[in-house]
Amino acid sequence: MALVLVTGATGKLGSLVARALIARGDTVRAVVRPLSSGTLPQGAEKFEHDLGPAALPATAFDGVGKVVHCAGLVGSHPYDSLVLANAFSAKHLLANCPAEIEKVVMISSISVYGEHKGQLVDETFATACESPYGKSKLLGETFAREYASALPIVLLRLGMIYGPDFEDGYFQILDRLAAGKMQILGDGNNRMPLVHQSDAVHAIMLALDSGEAITHCREYNIVGSEQMTQKELLLLAASQLGVPAPEKSAPVILASAGVAMQQVLSAIHLCKNPSVSPENIRQLTLDRAYSGGKAKAELGFEPQVKIAEGMKEVIAAYLAKRRPPSPK
Repeated sequence: MALVLVTGATGKLGSLVARALIARGDTVRAVVRPLSSGTLPQGAEKFEHDLGPAALPATAFDGVGKVVHCAGLVGSHPYDSLVLANAFSAKHLLANCPAEIEKVVMISSISVYGEHKGQLVDETFATACESPYGKSKLLGETFAREYASALPIVLLRLGMIYGPDFEDGYFQILDRLAAGKMQILGDGNNRMPLVHQSDAVHAIMLALDSGEAITHCREYNIVGSEQMTQKELLLLAASQLGVPAPEKSAPVILASAGVAMQQVLSAIHLCKNPSVSPENIRQLTLDRAYSGGKAKAELGFEPQVKIAEGMKEVIAAYLAKRRPPSPK
């Protein structure tokens, strides 16, 4: 049994990791912001601190053997907020981390690569991120490497996490499918790098427990085994939801511009806020595919959940929480 320090333990991924650790008999010390309204998993020990503006006190590491850093922001946010949450939180976590720590697992993102259209991206590819989110995660990796000579750090570059606990973005698409309003964006042939939430947690646990000698930062792509396209995923979701598949398509640039205009109009109360954002559209239309060969060879990670199975879980969670609108 180990004492594991977990950041972001009230978030979607962090709470799943904390529960998995507790379930196997580990003790979790959860770093949470003061006055946070999030609920910690039962049995977790709370340590209050905001990692954004200040280094984590050395006392937080008393008795700690391993660290998992899940805290951060995803989606559309001002760049300075993303940098504070995704980059400086990493720096401030590691600033007082003792050299005796056995392993530090930090959650990064495939967004650090940018788009390498038509290619299968492995860890040797250069990082060339375009999005504010990707840039903030890459800066977090850069900060982590400043401590790599003293700490055994593993960076897990996760794909697009989906599953019953991840509603944002996915439920909005299901709303549009159920209402008969969803269109294929572009030609729909872009590949989407999904990873199921349980596979993401499994990869984190393997990285945490790996006996692989880490003398510097080591990066791993963590993605599912299937490379499905936007069109294939929309057809699968429509079929499982029991609604007609989308037949119409929309140019990506027009869809993005339309959503951006709706956001402007909603700000001055001339229409409702759009259910999807330009970032949602960007994520839906990028062509991205990644190799998980290094994670398999060095960590023993092989994704277990097939997309059709995982999609059923998402649909079930959606139907349990929302009554789909009637098609018009």
